[in-house]
Amino acid sequence: MNTFSYKVKDKNGRTVEGKMVGEDRRAVVTRLQESGNYIMEVREVRSLSESVNPFSLFVRWVFNPILGGATIGQLVVFYRQFASMLKAGMSLSQTMNGLCTRGGSRALRKAAEDMLAFINQGGPLSEAMTHHPALFPDLHVALIRAAEAGGTLDVMVGRIAGYLEHENKVRNRLRLATLYPKVLLVLTPLILNVPILILEGFQSYYHQILSIGMPALVCLAGLWVGWKLVSQIPSVRRTADTVWLAIPKVGKLMRMLALSKFYRVLAAMYAAGTPLSSSIQYAADATGKQYFATKLKRVSAWVERGQKLSDGLRSERVLPDMALDMIVTGEQTGTLDEMLDKAAEYNEEDAEVLMSSLTLSLGLLSLLVVGGLIGSIVIKFWMGQYQNVLDYKE
Repeated sequence: MNTFSYKVKDKNGRTVEGKMVGEDRRAVVTRLQESGNYIMEVREVRSLSESVNPFSLFVRWVFNPILGGATIGQLVVFYRQFASMLKAGMSLSQTMNGLCTRGGSRALRKAAEDMLAFINQGGPLSEAMTHHPALFPDLHVALIRAAEAGGTLDVMVGRIAGYLEHENKVRNRLRLATLYPKVLLVLTPLILNVPILILEGFQSYYHQILSIGMPALVCLAGLWVGWKLVSQIPSVRRTADTVWLAIPKVGKLMRMLALSKFYRVLAAMYAAGTPLSSSIQYAADATGKQYFATKLKRVSAWVERGQKLSDGLRSERVLPDMALDMIVTGEQTGTLDEMLDKAAEYNEEDAEVLMSSLTLSLGLLSLLVVGGLIGSIVIKFWMGQYQNVLDYKE
């Protein structure tokens, strides 16, 4: 016999947590359902030695941040196919079976297989997703759990797909905006060593580029891996966010993009029927910035005390006045989710204008830096030639 912890909603809609002994998970789920409970979560209770081992720690803190997970594009395909099949009238098991073969990346297809087996044992989809934290963040699990309680799973899956599509578009814009500086940075060593190509030939030029490029690539890869690992520490993330936000214009752009995520996720959670205090917690984490998450989570305490969302947000001084006014309007008219979506749209339009301005400035600055370096090399070269002429005359 094994021990299982559970979280259910009883006949009166109250959330109840506890533990139950049973032969397997399916037996515990059946007993809870026979009592008229709605299953939210059932997990086997494991000993400390079973739940924490070197391999699981390695996967959680090293493998998943670096190589685990799926790209936003792959998740968009997964959720969009998921929503389409549900809207076509397919059952959840049939949908998962379809995603096992067409669910985007290999990792997502494998996750779909595991979730299908879990669902066939009587478990809810939201709990099945918690077994793959590298693929499905807590935000997605919370949205699916709220949709299961409200019977709007197809709508919510479609909404998650829409949110991820928008996030993917923003990221693509950022990649496009920084493409020119990145290309210029890569070409800089090639341009600066052209005198070696002219004077000493291609072989010397090739060896010079290789001697510069390989250490630089190793250094950049090491920095990227190191940041992926260290950034999991909240205090490090908070410090890094503070530094980035202090940079003129760049900090403003990061603030706009982070708050847009907050607006959209809060709107989705609120529309799904999730309690407002819990919605704020998830939306704060969705900003991706520890600095904002810490401040915005304090607003949850205001809401739990029965105060207005707008009052709590105003006290933290994180949101702009226009967004606060729109939230006040949403509270008064009962259209808070619509107003939050509108606030996100306006914020993103301003961010796009600022992004274009930054792209132009960054490209010009990169060009001036590279031009200055090339100019210094040219001057140094001709000064050397002039000195050789003077030495020859003497």
